[in-house]
Amino acid sequence: MEHLIQILDALRANPLLGAGAAVAVVGVAVLLFRKPKIQREADARLSMLRRDKADAYTRLRPPS
Repeated sequence: MEHLIQILDALRANPLLGAGAAVAVVGVAVLLFRKPKIQREADARLSMLRRDKADAYTRLRPPS
């Protein structure tokens, strides 16, 4: 508990340190929750294939 009090005192003394820590936490969170490149490419390819398959049904000839 004393460590937490020391950290809070340091943040009160230097607010720029707190802002830097907040930016660092947000940056780490973005990197951790981001999908890997191969997963993003696979999702894009699957989406493209689904669009192409859906277009096949919209381009059917009308009944005569």
